[in-house]
Amino acid sequence: MAAVGSKRRKRRQAARGTDAPERQQAVRPKVVAAPAPATITARDPVAGPPNTSGNKTSSNKTSSNKTSSKTWATFARYALALAIGAAGSLTFVHFKLPLPWFLGALTFCLVASVAQLPIERPRPLAIPMRAVLGVAIGSAFTPALLSRAGSMAWSLALLVPFMLFVIGLGMIFYERISKFDRATAFFSAVPGGLTDMTTMAEEAGAKPRTVILVQASRILVIVFALPLWLQWHDGLNVSQAFATRARLADLTPLDALILFGMGLGGWLGARAIGLAGAPIVGPMLVSGLAHALGLTYAKMPQEILIIAQISVGTMLGCQFRGLTFSEFMNTCVWGIAYAVVLLVITAFCAHWVSQWTGFDPISVLLGFAPGGQTELNLLAFVLGLDVAYVALHHLVRLGVVILGAQLVFKTQKGWRKA
Repeated sequence: MAAVGSKRRKRRQAARGTDAPERQQAVRPKVVAAPAPATITARDPVAGPPNTSGNKTSSNKTSSNKTSSKTWATFARYALALAIGAAGSLTFVHFKLPLPWFLGALTFCLVASVAQLPIERPRPLAIPMRAVLGVAIGSAFTPALLSRAGSMAWSLALLVPFMLFVIGLGMIFYERISKFDRATAFFSAVPGGLTDMTTMAEEAGAKPRTVILVQASRILVIVFALPLWLQWHDGLNVSQAFATRARLADLTPLDALILFGMGLGGWLGARAIGLAGAPIVGPMLVSGLAHALGLTYAKMPQEILIIAQISVGTMLGCQFRGLTFSEFMNTCVWGIAYAVVLLVITAFCAHWVSQWTGFDPISVLLGFAPGGQTELNLLAFVLGLDVAYVALHHLVRLGVVILGAQLVFKTQKGWRKA
């Protein structure tokens, strides 16, 4: 029995001795492989993973190169747009066409936009160029304005119901005839600032692209039609550059500092209080008040105003970039049609207001016309008309429509749900 037990023990030991190396061999690769990366990292912590670092560096360089090339491409589109605008302005000047520096740039850039040329709206110039025009328009205010403010009260009071009528008629036109949804019809009918209307339209659930095209079409038709009508029907010289002849060479350092301060300070102040159209309205108010009180007589040089007109015309023309034939037929046509209706209504209203208040009919026409504030104030400035009358009426119009649009926007929450 002892011998048998001894043999069994020997067999078990032999079996264990045979299995042990196999088990060790099976486990050993796992044990050795696991600490290897940790050992390498601990020995050379500074080096890190070289391949990953190289990939990140090359990726950053590639991203930087793409951003740089994209920036240069954008500036190239800006430059081409301004070059096309300048060519249009010079063409209009050569043929003595109305408002040449502005309408020439607008026309050529409009054609270039529809032709899908690689141009883009030069956004960096939007604020400074509008501020320049605002200061220039304000400089047409005189101390005599304060004594005439009371006489404008009746005309300004008539402007409010006129705007309400225009908006109501526009809503009926766009909703029932053009078949726009109610939110889109409302923001297309309100003759306010293009940026303000588009922003509120998008938040209210309207179609922002439709609102942009309709509003831009309205402004385009009015700023084209009025200069042409005034030059070829009333015989006014709308092809002149400006009514005043201030030159850059005559500008003193003190006057330059005053003009710059009114532009920058007016814009920053208007933006701080949330005033609509701050880039032009703020500088215009500050400049108008300073000139009306006789605090300064500084005038914006003609050369700078020409650059501003070309820039603003170029930016408006580029609003139609990417326009398709379908969009033109289904959207722009309705904007153009209602703009013609607005011109007819405005002409009758201006004639009646002029006879009742005694103000110059052309100034009343420009003051009541629901076009772009910048463009119509510029037209009044170029013609040497009653700029204060036109500017004040557009300020009231802008205030009424912006406040009214915001009120409707806040109360009609169903539009956003829809």
